[in-house]
Amino acid sequence: MLSDRAISIMGLLRNKSDLVFLLSVLAVTLPAPAQIEELEIHGFLSQGYLESSEHDFWAETRGGTFEFSEVGLNFNKRLSDNLRLGLQLFARDLGDIGNHEVFLDWALAEYQWRNELGFRIGKIKQPIGFYNQERDIDLLRGQIFLPQSVYAEGTRALNNAYQGLSLFGNLPGNIDYEVYAGNLDFDVDEPGPLALLRLLGGPGPYASASLRSDSLMGGTLRWNTPIRGLSVGASYFRANVIADLVLLNGTPISGRIDNANLTTASLTYERSGWTVIAESAEYDFARGPLGRYIQCSADLTPRLSLNLTYDEFYPRKDDKDGDFNTMMGIPRHLAWQKDLSLGLRYDLRSSWVLKAEWHDVDGIGLIATFDTENLENITVADWHYCGFKATYNF
Repeated sequence: MLSDRAISIMGLLRNKSDLVFLLSVLAVTLPAPAQIEELEIHGFLSQGYLESSEHDFWAETRGGTFEFSEVGLNFNKRLSDNLRLGLQLFARDLGDIGNHEVFLDWALAEYQWRNELGFRIGKIKQPIGFYNQERDIDLLRGQIFLPQSVYAEGTRALNNAYQGLSLFGNLPGNIDYEVYAGNLDFDVDEPGPLALLRLLGGPGPYASASLRSDSLMGGTLRWNTPIRGLSVGASYFRANVIADLVLLNGTPISGRIDNANLTTASLTYERSGWTVIAESAEYDFARGPLGRYIQCSADLTPRLSLNLTYDEFYPRKDDKDGDFNTMMGIPRHLAWQKDLSLGLRYDLRSSWVLKAEWHDVDGIGLIATFDTENLENITVADWHYCGFKATYNF
């Protein structure tokens, strides 16, 4: 039975479907006051600063901006040795992205029947590459941003979490797997969904627009090899994407992409304070974007670490030199974005993390794909940006 207090709160929020689901989970999680202390509550707060030279990068970074912050609050409760419930509220601000709007990042029930088989239901983080499920946890990585060729900030709304069901486990040979199915609803105010809307319905503007996926399925494998510290993996998903648009003159437009898919290959090696990571992500729709990176991290002291990353993105995987752009009369360097970065992380305390990094960039292929409103200096190929970030975890 739901408590009177829970029923009252849900009545106030009956038009907020995500929050109704959140409160429903909490109502099950907290059936009696005596069990409240068993609930695990964690979270994080971060504030950053970004500055770039010739091009804005996800925000108005030329001249510098503090519009770069994140906050998360998560709840977890184990109801038995096999059953766990959890959810996370999340908000961020990155230029025009997020604007501190709080949303339900994920919420799930997880049952682990045995080591080889478990299942999850709810709103579940999508297992893309090695790090998409952990992209909000700043404590777990050395860099400010995950490599943008694979984990672009503007595409977070496209592949953050799905609503559905997954099966997971660990197979003999130390192979972790997860397979899943469900659907996606996209926030059309973010750069990734907007890029898809323009692809399906033209440049706009629109009187109204919605973007969704009526079919999503995928899976991931990770083999923790017998070689100490070496793991390799692959992930794949396929979705049907549907756009419903209305132009300013009232004309309705519908478009869809069937079997849009993404394949990711990953490798990581950790040994004696050193970590090497390499990943590649290849899309098979539209122009067929390709992203890949290699990163080397080293623990210089117990609190200080350094990372060096080379990251490259191509809007067209079959035209890495920009020959198509030249034929179309646009700058060749829109066909790639190559980023060499150096970063430092310092753990001030167990709960405080400070980061700084510098990026030297050639090309604007990523910006031109997802952030077309910030292309004033389209003829400039070489540019740079830097970032600073402080995160408190509890």
